Amino acid sequence: MTAKILQLVLRGLNAVRKPANPILIVIINPKDVVLRLNVQKRNKLNYLQLYNSLSKITLILIFSVICAGGFVRMTGSGMGCPDWPKCFGLWIPPTDASALPQNYKEIYADRGYDVLDFNVYNTWIEYINRLLGLVSGIFCFFLLLVSIFTRVKWLIFSTFLLVILMAFQGLMGAKVVYSVLEPFKITIHMFIALLIISLLLFLYRATIERIISYSDLAKKWIVLAILISLGQIILGTQVREAVDILIKDYDKVSLIAYLPSVFSTHKIIALLVLISNIGIVFYYRKKWANFLPEISGIIFIVTSLILTGSLMSHYGLIGILQLLHLIFAASLLILQVSILLKQSSLPTVKFP
Repeated sequence: MTAKILQLVLRGLNAVRKPANPILIVIINPKDVVLRLNVQKRNKLNYLQLYNSLSKITLILIFSVICAGGFVRMTGSGMGCPDWPKCFGLWIPPTDASALPQNYKEIYADRGYDVLDFNVYNTWIEYINRLLGLVSGIFCFFLLLVSIFTRVKWLIFSTFLLVILMAFQGLMGAKVVYSVLEPFKITIHMFIALLIISLLLFLYRATIERIISYSDLAKKWIVLAILISLGQIILGTQVREAVDILIKDYDKVSLIAYLPSVFSTHKIIALLVLISNIGIVFYYRKKWANFLPEISGIIFIVTSLILTGSLMSHYGLIGILQLLHLIFAASLLILQVSILLKQSSLPTVKFP
């Protein structure tokens, strides 16, 4: 009996010494898995919300740059800084001509300073315009960083395209300066800005969960209205190019009589702009609440465009009227694109 007990004890000791099979058993608590998934979803949602907020701020900044560009043209400050990206060779421009080299007129003679004098107001107006462009570019880069954290591939690609467009816009800004404000380059510069703001509108709408459905006929009409507005802006830039040439020989009132036929075409197309936007108000009247900011804005802007255009036709190309006319034209296109994107079937982010 004692021997059997001893054998059992020895067997037990051998069992303890014997290494266990290398089988790893991991027990996962389902609650932990759900918790981790919820954290990931919340993080993605937070990044999307941050992206949406940043895109809204960037939209405002880009629109401010467009307004500032119009103000630069109105005040004739385009060559306030004759070089790029610096201004008179400085990162911060001077406030007095005494801070410039004595031969600055010779240095920048090929940019018009053989006949121009240093104007502190023009210089700082152009410099502030450039600063706004720089801040806008920085915000676009921030958007790219945030888009990477969302892990949405098409959003990352679209934002990268936005950054590329901003870089190209900066390059075009330099070409405008070095061409001494060549009208065609100024036109390209403005259209890139409109393209950037349209892309930003798309990215802003894509990071909002709600999409408003509407009839195909209404969508086709809004596309037609956008094309008419875009064509009208093209005609407007051609009128402006003609003005830039004639202003050297005529004052702002008398030169209207010497404008080419594109000016008459511009006035005729204004009627199509009016009709197309009346159609927008008609088609979207049943869902007025969903499009209230856009529709209200369109009514105000179209009225203002007609008013400013008529005043310029009768009383001359007054600077402030030119600026307002440009801002209203850009705003109209932005609002029309916003209406289209609100009901667009373009890819949108799937919210967690």
